[in-house]
Amino acid sequence: MKNKLLEKTFQVLEAISASDGPVTLKELGRKLAINTSTLSRITADLVEAGYVFKADYRSFEPALGMIRLGQNAAYSSHLPRVINPMVKEHVEKLGVQGAFAGIDNNQVVYLYRSDAYASEREYGMPCRVPLYRSNIAIAILTQSRSSEEVLALFEESIHRNRAEGEAKADLEEIRALVEHVRKNGYLFRREGRERWNITFPVEYNGGFYGVSFYGDRAEERNFDRLLFECSLLASRLHSALARAS
Repeated sequence: MKNKLLEKTFQVLEAISASDGPVTLKELGRKLAINTSTLSRITADLVEAGYVFKADYRSFEPALGMIRLGQNAAYSSHLPRVINPMVKEHVEKLGVQGAFAGIDNNQVVYLYRSDAYASEREYGMPCRVPLYRSNIAIAILTQSRSSEEVLALFEESIHRNRAEGEAKADLEEIRALVEHVRKNGYLFRREGRERWNITFPVEYNGGFYGVSFYGDRAEERNFDRLLFECSLLASRLHSALARAS
C-alpha cells in the first residue's frame, strides 16, 4: 500500500477488531511495530470517527461504527445476496444445517451459517472458529496451497488452542483429512457417532470458498444422497457467481 499512514490505520483496525478484549497502545505497538505517537494519532482519529471506543484511559475496543461497517458490507456484497438464499433453500429442503464461507488473513469468514444464532452461540455469528476446527478451512486451503503449507497452518492453529498431547492427535487427524480432500476433491468427516460434515470447495474470482452440510444423527443419514446434493449445490453456486460477476 503506497499510503503508509492508511496502511497503519488498517493494521490498527484489524488488531483492535481481532483482540479478545480492550487492547492498549503498548500492546498495539508491540504487535504492529508502530511507534506510540503514531498510534495515539490513529486511535484518536478512529475514536472521533466512531469506529473505536476508548474503554478506559489507555485501552481501546471496537465501537458501533466498526460493527456497522461489517454489517453493511455483508448486506451490500453480491456474494451473500447470491449465495445465501440458495444455501438456505437447499439445506431446509434436506433438513440439515448448512454454511458458506471463505478465508481472509487465515480466519474463516462466514457469509451464511444456518445455526449462526443457536442458543450456544452467545455472540451470534461464529467468527472466531480456529482453523483446525473448520472443515471449510480444510477444504479451501487444501485446494489453494501445498499439503506442507496447509499442515503448517493447522499445526500453528492447533498449538495455539490445544494442549500438547491433544495437539499431536489433532494434527494426525487433520493430515488424514487433507489427504482425503486432495484425493477426492471434497471433505467428508464424521466426529464420534453423531456429528458429521460434508464440504465442497467453490471456486470464484480466482479464489476458493466452501459450502458445507453438517449436523447430527449420523446413523440415520443417507450420505450418498447428501454428497450428491452438496456437490450439486456447489456447482450451482459456482454457476450463479459466474453469472453475477
